[in-house]
Amino acid sequence: MATIRILICRDCQSTETLPPYEGNPRDDTTLEYAVSRHQYPNGERHFGRLYGPVEAGVWENREAREEILKQLWQREGHTGMEPWVYQAVDTLKADAMQCWRSRHRPETCSDFHSDRKLLVPPTAGDRKAEGMAKWDKRNPGAQRYLCDYCPIRSVNEQLVRRKRGLYE
Repeated sequence: MATIRILICRDCQSTETLPPYEGNPRDDTTLEYAVSRHQYPNGERHFGRLYGPVEAGVWENREAREEILKQLWQREGHTGMEPWVYQAVDTLKADAMQCWRSRHRPETCSDFHSDRKLLVPPTAGDRKAEGMAKWDKRNPGAQRYLCDYCPIRSVNEQLVRRKRGLYE
C-alpha cells in the first residue's frame, strides 16, 4: 500500500504532497527541500504542518482528496472556505495597512470610502463578452472598499454612530 504525506503551509495557504519517509526526521531531505521553499524574504520560515500517511489511492480520488483537504484546513483554523479566500483577505489587509502607514497613521481619513478606494472587480471584458451589464458601482450591497480592512474603519464607524445619536 503506497502512501503519501501532506505538507500544509499556513502562510502560503498551500498544500504539497511528499513521498513517505521512515527514519530519522533530521535526515528527511525531501521534507527539508519542500520546507526550504516556504520562507519570507528575510529568511524566516513559514508555519506549516505535516500530515500523513494517506493512502495514495485515496488521494487520487478527487472527492476524497477534497474532503481530506477540507478537514485538514479546518484543523488549521480555517472555516471551510478555500485557502485563496484567506489569502485574498490577508492581501487586502496588508494593502490597507500600507495605505494607512503611507498617510502617517492618521486618526481620521479624508479618503475613507471615497471612489478612489472602491474595490472594483477586473471583470469588464468578461462581462462584455457574456453580454452582461457593467458592474454597478452604485449598488451598496456590492460595494467593498479598501477602507473596510483598515484600522481607521472602527473610528469612522463610531463617528457615524455618534452622528446618528446611537451613543446617547
